[in-house]
Amino acid sequence: MVGLWRITVSPPVLTTAMQVEPLVTIPVVFVAFVFYWTHNQTGLPRVGKSGPLGFILTALKSITSFADLLDEGLNKYGGKAFVVPTMAGSLIVAGPENVDLFKSSDDTAINQPISIDEGLQLMHTMNARQQALPFQAVVVRTDLTRAISAFIPEVLEETRLAMAEAFALPFGEKSMTLPLFHTMTHLVARISNRAMLGTSVCRQEQFLHDVVRFAETITLYAQLLKWVPRILRSPLYFLLSSAFGGPKEPARVIIPHLKSLLAEREQGIESSKTITDFLINLAPPEEIANPKLLAMRVLNLNFGSIHTSSIFGTHALFHLATLSESELDAIRHEIIEALESEGGYNKASLAKMRILDSTLREVGRVYSLGFIGLNRVLIKPASLVDGTVVPSGYNITIPLKPIHFDENVYPEPYKFDCFRFSKLRASEHSDVKYGFTTVEKDFVPFGLGKHACPGRFFASMELKIMISHLLLNYDLSFPDGTKEVPKPRLFNQAVFPDTKACVVLKPRVGQAGQDL
Repeated sequence: MVGLWRITVSPPVLTTAMQVEPLVTIPVVFVAFVFYWTHNQTGLPRVGKSGPLGFILTALKSITSFADLLDEGLNKYGGKAFVVPTMAGSLIVAGPENVDLFKSSDDTAINQPISIDEGLQLMHTMNARQQALPFQAVVVRTDLTRAISAFIPEVLEETRLAMAEAFALPFGEKSMTLPLFHTMTHLVARISNRAMLGTSVCRQEQFLHDVVRFAETITLYAQLLKWVPRILRSPLYFLLSSAFGGPKEPARVIIPHLKSLLAEREQGIESSKTITDFLINLAPPEEIANPKLLAMRVLNLNFGSIHTSSIFGTHALFHLATLSESELDAIRHEIIEALESEGGYNKASLAKMRILDSTLREVGRVYSLGFIGLNRVLIKPASLVDGTVVPSGYNITIPLKPIHFDENVYPEPYKFDCFRFSKLRASEHSDVKYGFTTVEKDFVPFGLGKHACPGRFFASMELKIMISHLLLNYDLSFPDGTKEVPKPRLFNQAVFPDTKACVVLKPRVGQAGQDL
């Protein structure tokens, strides 16, 4: 870069550049050495070029080519623990044989809550209470999971209303083309908040716009915060969130709603049960007294729902759009048969939608939410399965590729097969083993053990209702008739669907309102 620049500049500028260049080089090299010595004391081998400058260059490369660095380490070190330099420091990558070790960890050495806290920078993006007193996770694991059947009619009604509005054809048109990911995020936000906050909030367009922006920017902002010194993180997030995507805008709607719910409770007025009511039941007194704190719990659940369901749903619909008409008709037939045999949408009929379930599980296998899983923080030195001792103070993770693309477990692992798990369930007469929400050491997009994602059951219910309703009432295809799935977008360690890719929806003649 400097050489090219020198060819094109005039001699006076060249002389100035030659004088300034050492002044720039010295601090850059100094920063590189400081970063290297404070982030590279693991004692483990690492990918990328050697030395401080190599560490920095590899960390920069990890932003756009993290998967390549993972492959380099897996190929070079054969499953042994290694380090990937990142802009947040050294990331220790443990071999897949450590899955059970991570699953059984009691968080005294290999810690999961701190990893979530740091990964999402909750002390800045929400507040430090989210993991210090995580009662919202208890609500999802207990009250919400037990009440899923009760929420099915509400989710179904909101799905019908939201899709009728979102997919309304322009006058004189027979089909419409729309950006799928953008559409899914807003549909998920509205439908989830029907269960979260009720009809008075979930249909407010400005609120949905604001809460989607909040959910979509958290992971991006969290990454940026981890790349700067801790002392700068709070002011940086204040500036970023004030300009775009912060919690203040959606909280302006949530806080008055919470105050109204609390006032009704004091007056003994019964309200329709929502997830927010479950939160209030379990909230500590200080959050009942300060609805601003309670609003952050609602936003926490909104982030989890919108972020995960919109990504999984978009990937699934992209792949369903590649299927032949006969394959789509087979899925529709299974959906209709399930609804008719069980008297409409309920827990039993959703369980019989095995191909949709299989498609969602295949999304989890192929894409998950990123390239790594079971993220933890080492708060004490720990021994891995092969005896390698990893030092404290570092983030540690397990690569998903050796697990989810193991040809001994998944034949033709690089082929996305919507029917993969439904065929396995049919051949083995199992309704649990290969289910979307079933976690096991060969399928870990939702984690494992006590830290497995508790919201996956609600997400499964919501996505099956949304996708089945769409398939029964609309034909789904790509513009220009292509059958290729849009390439996912990669950023740092995350995988997202192409946010600009569109699909074509055409109402199925005589099929409107077909779902029971």
